[in-house]
Amino acid sequence: MTVTPARPVTEAQRARYRRMVDVASMLVTTGGEEALQMSEMPSLAEVSLTTLYRYFPSKDHLLYAVVQHHLESLLARSHPSQRAGMTVRERVANNLLRSFEFDQRVPTLGRVVGRLLRLSDPAFRAERERIGQLHMDIVLKVAEPMSEHQRQVLWVALAAAGAAIEGWMVGSAPPSEVRFAIHTACRLLDLPSDEVEADRDLADMPPR
Repeated sequence: MTVTPARPVTEAQRARYRRMVDVASMLVTTGGEEALQMSEMPSLAEVSLTTLYRYFPSKDHLLYAVVQHHLESLLARSHPSQRAGMTVRERVANNLLRSFEFDQRVPTLGRVVGRLLRLSDPAFRAERERIGQLHMDIVLKVAEPMSEHQRQVLWVALAAAGAAIEGWMVGSAPPSEVRFAIHTACRLLDLPSDEVEADRDLADMPPR
């Protein structure tokens, strides 16, 4: 049976919720997912065990909340690049490179993000979609203005960059290859609109 987490309504409830997410974030960023033990959370966050499981029925619920809070904070702090003369490709690449630098400094959080996005449990579909949308919103915020055809290929560039970073996470790609993949993937944003539309038409055709 799928358990629906409660949502904080009152200011006191929101304060307890934030405290639990803040403590969990600290544990994950400093010690990795293994450092987050649900049995220890009540004393660390000064809440009851009942309160913890009301809002986070499982450890994965809490981890999704940690990642979402991190990305929402990034989105709030993001702003269009002020560097004059930068193209859309350069703005997107610059953002992805900075994100990869953070992953190198705090790999524990990046590993959590990767695992949660690969989690196939349908109960977490909304959470996975929310994380993906937040990633997209962050890039759009720093890269705007973009043309419609650039928006169409942006997710392809993000997917390629994400796959390269995941390769680095598991030890199969050095950082230089990840940076190369990011720069190369972002060149898709320079494709002429007619080529993007041609590829879209091919995608809509049934296989021969």
